[in-house]
Amino acid sequence: MLPVISLSLIPIGIISRLVRSTVLEVVGQEFTGALKAKGLRRRRIISHIVKNAAPPALALMGLQFGYLLGGSILVETVYNWPGAGQLMNLAIFRRDIPVLQATVLVLSFLFVMINLAVDVLQAVIDPRMRR
Repeated sequence: MLPVISLSLIPIGIISRLVRSTVLEVVGQEFTGALKAKGLRRRRIISHIVKNAAPPALALMGLQFGYLLGGSILVETVYNWPGAGQLMNLAIFRRDIPVLQATVLVLSFLFVMINLAVDVLQAVIDPRMRR
């Protein structure tokens, strides 16, 4: 439990701060007042707010994933947790260049694929992103 908390504490703060400010910005826009005036239910209004506030939060989550990958090296080493981070650390100390190259390649491929999925998800959620 402690490795998860130490790895995710900073990204949770950054993401929650962005989500809060984005939601407050969207709630302050005119279309939310128009939705209330139309008589839409609260759940429907919240779904509109979430759709408009989600793209910046998703983009930040994709970028924070890279920081989590980098932080996992330190956390896995400190807590002696087996994983890619500890494998990279051992490869660095043993000067095992092929293992180090392979782990960097796999982690960078994972980072690129996560960011690609975030971009596709943003296009699905927000039609303005498709252009």
